Amino acid sequence: MKYEVLASAILERIGGKENVSYATHCMTRLRFNMKDESLVDQEAVKSIESVMGCQFSGGQFQIIIGPGVDKVYAKVCELGGFAVEELVNENLDFKKKEKISIKVFVNRILDGIAGCLTPIIPILICAGLIKMIVALIGPSMLNLVSESSDIFRLFTFVGDAGFYFFPVFVGLSGAKKFGCNPMIALFMGCILLHPSFVDIVNQGNPFSVYGIPMTLTQYSSTVLPMIMITFVMSYLEKYLRKWIPDAVSTLFVPLLTILMMLPIGLCVLGPLGSVLGIYIGEVLMWLRDIFGPFGVALIGAVYILIVATGMHLPLMTTAIVSMTTIGYDNTVLVGAIVAVYTSMAVSLGVMLKSKNAQTKSLGLSCFISQFLGGVGEPTIFGIMFRYRKTLIYSMIGTFIGGLYAAFMNVAVYFAGSSNFLMALSYSGENTGSLIHGWIACAIGFTVTFALMLVLGFESEKEVEPA
Repeated sequence: MKYEVLASAILERIGGKENVSYATHCMTRLRFNMKDESLVDQEAVKSIESVMGCQFSGGQFQIIIGPGVDKVYAKVCELGGFAVEELVNENLDFKKKEKISIKVFVNRILDGIAGCLTPIIPILICAGLIKMIVALIGPSMLNLVSESSDIFRLFTFVGDAGFYFFPVFVGLSGAKKFGCNPMIALFMGCILLHPSFVDIVNQGNPFSVYGIPMTLTQYSSTVLPMIMITFVMSYLEKYLRKWIPDAVSTLFVPLLTILMMLPIGLCVLGPLGSVLGIYIGEVLMWLRDIFGPFGVALIGAVYILIVATGMHLPLMTTAIVSMTTIGYDNTVLVGAIVAVYTSMAVSLGVMLKSKNAQTKSLGLSCFISQFLGGVGEPTIFGIMFRYRKTLIYSMIGTFIGGLYAAFMNVAVYFAGSSNFLMALSYSGENTGSLIHGWIACAIGFTVTFALMLVLGFESEKEVEPA
């Protein structure tokens, strides 16, 4: 949709330019001070293509646009004759006091994660499609090229780069989300991935930061550590700017921010993600021991959330250890594999159900990325965290499919690629495991897809703007 058309539709449905006393924007939202709030048709605004949502908050009417909001804002100011204002800090929304509840707390966490990850969706999709090409032309499928060929090696490391450097990408988007210096956040992300730091972790020898013992943790492909680091960094930077004179702030604020964030990031926040992963793994193993098949189904149902926070690696380690010691895993991956197919159902459902061309395209890209490339992050961050009903549908489908698999004593005998062939991981010495595993995946896919088609995934029907 052209920005001028979108801006015109927005102005029309908020009561016209005459109803706006002030207009500005942040990284993701248009923000209007209204003269008469009763003239704003929220449902009509939500129905506009490219509008992700809207709300009254902090005395303003906010319209969520996402990437490209600056271009829409420029057209709004041009059509309305408004003065162009500087970008505002999105964290101002949190100054409004709100009664804390579990729902509010969870929504804030999801909003923070989504705000940090939504801007890097193009990287996820691009890297996922490149990895799809590798899988498609490689020895495991069409066998057009060998693993030693230059094209195979090129596409492999290019695709991997999109995921390996997550801390750097999240550092930039997190800085914009929480309001700290983007370049310093990028610097911090690079520190976590520096070869010397990686060598220190790989060697396993004790290391300290200013005498504080550092937990040896790898941060490649992780998202949670940098989300937490940029969140804390935003407050630290504001504090430093408050007390350091303007004449020397350019020199000392970045320097002190990094020097102070080193122990906080390397000794506290970064390892916290790893510790959370370990405890989550222990809790999930406890669920398996106490609740049996229902525990396995529950592990599968929450597996996507665990992947989203980057804390699935300890669980994968547990599964691999189990496979190498007793020959199979009947706890972690049983439901996780079903979740792969419910993820496909979600992206396919979005592609077929949506009337928005951009959303349809997103669904198609995510489906191809998961179906052939075995990359689920675009679906998780691009669809499930944006349209949260789809996350619930996927969890329901995974739970039901995983429960069937657990009752049928299905086991996983090897860790395969997370594409449409992943159900082959159920094949092993127990021939019935493969059949029932396929049935479990079919159940999960069917339940999720049916929920998508019957209940829909958006709050309002999509229509073209007037």
